[in-house]
Amino acid sequence: MIKKLIFTFFVATMVLGTGCKKLLDIKPEDFVTPEQFFTKESDAVVALNAAFDMMTRQYWYGGYNQCRMQCADDVWMTLTGLGYPGSLTITAAEPTHIPNYWNNIYTAIQYTNIVLDNLPRIPMDETRRGEIKGEALFFRAYCYFLLVDQWGAVPLKLKPTAGPNDVNYVRTPVKDVYAQIIKDMTEAEGLVPTTAKSLYGGAGYPAKTTVQGMLARVCLTMAGEPLKDASRFAQAKAWAQKVVDSKEHDLNPDYQQMCINYAAGIYDKKENLWELDLNDASATTEHGYLGYLDGIYQGLASFGNSVGQVRITRKLYELYGATTNDTRRDWNCCPFYWKTTTVAEDIDPNKTFFSATQTYERCSAKFRLQYTPAPRTVNRSPINFPLLRYADVLLMLAEADNEVNGGPTTLAYDLVDKVRARAYGKLKAGATNLTEANVVRNLNKETFLKLIQDERCREFPAEAIRKHDLIRWGIFVSSIKELKADVNNTAKPAVTTASANGTVGPKVQMTAFGDRVLDRDVLWPIPATELTFNKLATQNPGW
Repeated sequence: MIKKLIFTFFVATMVLGTGCKKLLDIKPEDFVTPEQFFTKESDAVVALNAAFDMMTRQYWYGGYNQCRMQCADDVWMTLTGLGYPGSLTITAAEPTHIPNYWNNIYTAIQYTNIVLDNLPRIPMDETRRGEIKGEALFFRAYCYFLLVDQWGAVPLKLKPTAGPNDVNYVRTPVKDVYAQIIKDMTEAEGLVPTTAKSLYGGAGYPAKTTVQGMLARVCLTMAGEPLKDASRFAQAKAWAQKVVDSKEHDLNPDYQQMCINYAAGIYDKKENLWELDLNDASATTEHGYLGYLDGIYQGLASFGNSVGQVRITRKLYELYGATTNDTRRDWNCCPFYWKTTTVAEDIDPNKTFFSATQTYERCSAKFRLQYTPAPRTVNRSPINFPLLRYADVLLMLAEADNEVNGGPTTLAYDLVDKVRARAYGKLKAGATNLTEANVVRNLNKETFLKLIQDERCREFPAEAIRKHDLIRWGIFVSSIKELKADVNNTAKPAVTTASANGTVGPKVQMTAFGDRVLDRDVLWPIPATELTFNKLATQNPGW
């Protein structure tokens, strides 16, 4: 698995990010030129690992991004005050979350560009050279996908930064950034190996099906806002179908066990096309915050303490149904929190259950620290993070098929039914009533899309994908405004003004959230540091 191999060389004249002055202050561990460093295959591997390692940073996928930046209509964040992107309490000058996220991504791009620039002259087996090239192309494209998806037009850099003055780049139009993403990923798909090769797929390097699945996501995004390129639906369907046809993947029959595996460090290459492998190294930044920031609120250190800053919305809870056999509901919308006084630390603490109407108070609990290996961490987490799951591929294929055919086909219904069957425990040995969760097959194109939208919310809450989905469907702003309407709806059970652990409650938070959302919020502001040092950069509308 890709563990933390640190890329220790920095060329003295390099800027390891686009217009990022802070990175110029890094004290190099060694001053060597790329010509001196890249002499054998392992050097390219170390450099590429450094690029992948950037995803573990706290402001990328280490936990802050998922818990403080990607809130939508599935989960909300209990933290109050200014400066939290997830609650839309930021200005264009926000100094921490957004600039660090941007810089982390561009640093990873710089590393991949260095690898691609130096790889051709390293003596090695040509097949292996192609694999490394494919990995670098895919990851560079993935980085640009995150950038263009969340910032719109961005500087497109395909060569290593040449020096401290090489910082002025115009923002490349969105359609051109996507064209490069498609080009790089398509080339990568023909170079990287299948999951049959050790260390590829799952928590390892991206395998062929990883690239195919991500191409389906990219194409589906291009078919939606802002490009609205309907021709991409057919391409999304084709790429997703390649994953299915590979026969390399299948759903873990138990949804809850799938989630437990991320905490327990159990790798499942069939379920996960791509998974970020997070470990925990004391006194370093080599750890995450999943389960600590967004787990079940409680304070026992040896049980895996959590501040429970991420709670679910009533919309998410009601999508499962008040009475349901959907096993995802009480896992993703935890019905209890834990007492932490006078309880032995080696046993399950006493559970305090919420009432049936306390929906906004429930913790998002997909990632649970009590399933991590002992001794457990304090104020951090080793839980792995899913970047692309097979269930996502199935639902993307169903969505694309619906669009291509002007309505759902048998294939589309079967794909959704399979995801729902797992949710209802029907893929487990000995299961009965196997069609219990099946969709009624009388939907048109629009109602089937609504079904997909709801099913994706039920399947992927707290996985940093819901906001992306709402934006590509063109309903992010309206969905956030609906949260305000929901908490103030007198026809529904009253929403409390205080949360279980004493923070400002959901009624106040959701009302403010709905009031703050603007059309500009489908994109993040270009960081102030970028605007300062890149003289050709411009700000996004509304910021």
